[in-house]
Amino acid sequence: MKRTPVIKRLEIRYRDLDPYGHVNNAVYLEFFETLQFAYWRRLAENLGVELETGDLPGARHVVAENRVRYVSPVFLDDELYGAASISSVGNRSYTMEYELRVGKSFEEGELAAEGSAAHVFYDPEAGSSRPRPDWFLSAVAELEGVPEEDLLR
Repeated sequence: MKRTPVIKRLEIRYRDLDPYGHVNNAVYLEFFETLQFAYWRRLAENLGVELETGDLPGARHVVAENRVRYVSPVFLDDELYGAASISSVGNRSYTMEYELRVGKSFEEGELAAEGSAAHVFYDPEAGSSRPRPDWFLSAVAELEGVPEEDLLR
């Protein structure tokens, strides 16, 4: 992952484990969702707005695709950290990347999994995709610390 503007310690619960004692593969998507929400919170703070049911005003979205690459198992007593970053922004969508690491900190941790999700801006009243909000690209570029053109696809 090139950038890590949002890093969060993640809680591993007993119910997250599979019969072999490591975190079940489906739980990784829950970890990614937690990181996505942390990213939205950071964007909301930077913009000085409140989240609306987990989304920023005018930026409702749906997940169109998830990808997970499992590198090593995660166990109940592991210290797990995750990072989220938006790698690209389109006219109606964006791609968020995730990385999970086990260790004393994210920076010192060993890679456990990585993945990405394609998010499509969505208008629930129309039941269809919608253009990205005008403020989105500049807000993400500021949080990521890159020029807007570096995010455009």
